[in-house]
Amino acid sequence: MAEGSGRAAPGRKVLAPVVALGVLAMGAVGAHLWLNTDLLSGDEMCGGLVSTDAADAVLPSSGRVSDRDGLDERPGDRLAFSCTVESSSFLPGTDTAHIRVSAGRERGDFPFTDDGRWPNPATVSFFSGGATGAVGGVGADHGWVLLPAGCTTQAGPAVVEGYAPEGSDPVRLAGLLTDVATRAAERAGCLTGGPLVAPAALTASPEPRPVEDGAVCGIEGLGFPGPGGRTPEAAEGAVKETVTGVPGESGRPTWACAVEGYATYAVTREPRIVEGIRASTGFEEQPPVAGRPVSGFDPRHVVADCAGVPTYFSLGFGRSYLDAVGSPGTPRMRDLFDDFVRAAGKRLGCSAPTS
Repeated sequence: MAEGSGRAAPGRKVLAPVVALGVLAMGAVGAHLWLNTDLLSGDEMCGGLVSTDAADAVLPSSGRVSDRDGLDERPGDRLAFSCTVESSSFLPGTDTAHIRVSAGRERGDFPFTDDGRWPNPATVSFFSGGATGAVGGVGADHGWVLLPAGCTTQAGPAVVEGYAPEGSDPVRLAGLLTDVATRAAERAGCLTGGPLVAPAALTASPEPRPVEDGAVCGIEGLGFPGPGGRTPEAAEGAVKETVTGVPGESGRPTWACAVEGYATYAVTREPRIVEGIRASTGFEEQPPVAGRPVSGFDPRHVVADCAGVPTYFSLGFGRSYLDAVGSPGTPRMRDLFDDFVRAAGKRLGCSAPTS
């Protein structure tokens, strides 16, 4: 029969299904790469502020990383934005994980205020040098990084903040937030001195320990912030404290101690943090503390001179102390803060009290 009779050659009958299967297979591979991996996605998200690789390193599950609705910016301030990054997959047994990154302006001592938004400073790992920030809290899933000083205005320092899935690697989260802070500062035109450098390692969060009689938070002479300066529960070791070393410890410019349920003490000499505190609205002269001249936002969030180094002190109170206010033997807030500045100041070389 002639070739033009319309009957297909045997080889073509085999080839057509093979090609069709190949196309389907390529389509399936493409769909997998698109839905379950980052291979076909871009290098940046959130308007160029978040590196896909840095976000992928933080997210615990595999899948496609995307920025959902993209960058949400506040008009008039390029350093006020938020963006949610998620890792999703259609593969069985995988969950969607999220990272929320935002930036805004805060009062300079935001890490030490007791408004409930920020993790207790005794539960986080502070870092400074190439970048200034902290990562920690419950699950080590919350972190922040300060932007360069050139980004500070009268409204306060600019801060990049992030929430990651619980149990995320804190060093990788610090790296992600540091990179976002650099990109945000560069975009806003306030990056000076090159990119911020993330920490290569972080100090481990301390474990709670029993309160020591006469040396609360490891500070000799500092009494217990409760009725009578001690409580039966504290004496029996039932009240715990979480302490990040000692005030003035070399290489650790920020110190904090949380006495479970009663009080949180904090000290920082970290230059960028103190600089942001002093530049914030509302920072002004305050009544002397332990006889020393101070300035700050209120009588329990102040900066004093300690051997020529501006040093910030703060004291916040917990529910157990507040419930005991007014009962016999409960120290006043002012007395507790005076005692704290006096005792910690001995370690830090604070200037002599005024006459």
